Amino acid sequence: MDLDKINSYIENKIEENLNLDYKASGSLQRNDKKTNEISKDVSAFANSDGGIIIYGIKEDKINRHLPESVDPINRKEITKEWLEQIIQSKIRPRINGIKIHSVTVNEQLDEVIYVVEIPKSNTAHQANDRKYYKRFNFNSEPMYDYEIKDILNRTKSPIIDLELEITKRTYEVTKPNYGMPSFTIGDRGMFQKAEPTKEYKTNYTLRIWARNNGKVLANYLNAYINIPQEYLAEKEDVKDGIANIFMENTIRDVVDSTYIPTMNGGYASPKYGPSRYDPILPTRCLHLKDIKLNEKFQNSDKVLEWIVYSDNAEPRNGTTKISDIEIFDK
Repeated sequence: MDLDKINSYIENKIEENLNLDYKASGSLQRNDKKTNEISKDVSAFANSDGGIIIYGIKEDKINRHLPESVDPINRKEITKEWLEQIIQSKIRPRINGIKIHSVTVNEQLDEVIYVVEIPKSNTAHQANDRKYYKRFNFNSEPMYDYEIKDILNRTKSPIIDLELEITKRTYEVTKPNYGMPSFTIGDRGMFQKAEPTKEYKTNYTLRIWARNNGKVLANYLNAYINIPQEYLAEKEDVKDGIANIFMENTIRDVVDSTYIPTMNGGYASPKYGPSRYDPILPTRCLHLKDIKLNEKFQNSDKVLEWIVYSDNAEPRNGTTKISDIEIFDK
């Protein structure tokens, strides 16, 4: 997030919500009351659905929860490292994956805005006052016992995310000369047969992996990814220009082989058994599918949407911007 994005929030009057909170510069002070509030607000986001806290925006006094203006923080007085240390030391257990971005407002005056990105956690986090909080009606509110238990149950389900990469393979294609052979003049001025015309072709393959970011085994997995038809190199079922491609964590084992004789000797043809589910251990990944792409995907700013269903976990949605997918030469 940059200053232009933050200013657009103010100009467009983007209201606070479950995943967005504005805090004036005075919210960051070196006293127990303010640091306890920081732990309360950050833990509430992690215990709910995750989100962003922007420190350095003043709210409208009349229309609460609407941004009014930039209220910058002096980064010499309140450093990014200090804020990170407060968050990590005053919340138990620590929240993994928090990112703090420093957005410069005025370089000469050392004025900044701090944007804190907080992921949805898979366990309950306690603030410094020994209470558990959630996001509710723009505020951080204490949680009921059953709500804390619901959060703790998140660890009983796998957390599956899709990881995407594109492989690029360029190879030489020899174009045959049909009809009369073509000739060229050689070094000695003599006619000689021309070499076949060489061309090069590039294939692109979207490789999709499922990674288990949870703490329990993922036994069963179904997933769908939406890809614009214009980027596909092979035919797929399409609706409204989008291919909704299905994937699952099934494999087929080789159980036998059959010898196939040929003029040049022969080869063994594998015989596969029935499909079975291949579980995914925590932190491990499994290759799900390869999808052939054409070159039109290059320089695209479109986003691929996907959804994963696994065991007794809630459906997990995600998006991946095509331009962010890493391309590897094969």
